[in-house]
Amino acid sequence: MRRVVFPEAHKAVMTECEIPKCGDGQVLLKLRRVGVCGTDIQVFSGKNRFMTFPIVPFHEGIATAVEVGKGVTSVKPGDTICVRPIIACHNCYPCRHGKVNACENFNSLGVQSDGLGSEYFVIDEEYCPKVSPDLPLDEAILIEPFAVGVHAARRGDVAGKKILVVGAGTIGNFVAQAAQLLGAEKVAICDLSEEKVEMARKAGIAAPVNSSGKTIREVVAEAFGSEPADVIIDCVGAKVLFQQILDAAVKTSTIVIVGNYSENVELNVAQIQRNELNVLGNITYNRDDFETAIRLLEERRVYVKDYITARYRIEQIQEGMDQAVTGKAHNMKTIFAY
Repeated sequence: MRRVVFPEAHKAVMTECEIPKCGDGQVLLKLRRVGVCGTDIQVFSGKNRFMTFPIVPFHEGIATAVEVGKGVTSVKPGDTICVRPIIACHNCYPCRHGKVNACENFNSLGVQSDGLGSEYFVIDEEYCPKVSPDLPLDEAILIEPFAVGVHAARRGDVAGKKILVVGAGTIGNFVAQAAQLLGAEKVAICDLSEEKVEMARKAGIAAPVNSSGKTIREVVAEAFGSEPADVIIDCVGAKVLFQQILDAAVKTSTIVIVGNYSENVELNVAQIQRNELNVLGNITYNRDDFETAIRLLEERRVYVKDYITARYRIEQIQEGMDQAVTGKAHNMKTIFAY
């Protein structure tokens, strides 16, 4: 079978290997689509501290089940599967308290272990949620990133509240859409890129704002007038922005951190304490978030038109990854088809 390997930074090669065997409780999948996200770009560039080269990349994958092992009951050959790529130990403190996304032995495919960049892949049944065959593959591949949006919106307890999402890339846009679908009073989203602001507008986000030359406090005023944001969801992870987010947060409001910070941030802890701010970490999603994401996409309630801005065959892996890196500022989603 064909398999993608990143042997070193900025290099991608196609290799050949044997099709893996399907064991008890497992499902053999034939990959149909894989998606590229910011984590994959970090891995490709050698800038993710959790991975080592060589590695088989990718954690966003849509596949067809081709074989099931003994004891598998929820999947049959021919089913369409959206792989849930966060492998949890189920034994640590977070896992025992229903927070498998924060597992102390967290294993994300394509980062801590080889990922979905293989023509065939074997995985335990529990990570194989089914997707309606009526959902086009180019929409189904967006389930995993939308699950991130669902979890972030739930983390912010958005129902009935005014929400500002900072950053309108794929994740930020999906966080904003999820917040609206989960009952937020009004959702605003901001970005420096007019293309991404326009995408948010197409998605029906209530208040898309081009933040070029504006502080986050000014964005809040433009979006909500004299009213504050109840929740600010940071989908950028930029050191230069976080103090602005703190300054824009009204007393007793909530900040949810979704963006991955690559460097430490100096915080005015007294500002958090005296304003009784709720500053919440956020990582990936839980099983319920993933199932909700599947349902909302199957019901066609998520705007996904024009989200995929670059399509390649898997044999074009080097070209596609190079484009994903150089076009990051304007690209929403790159996918590879098998």
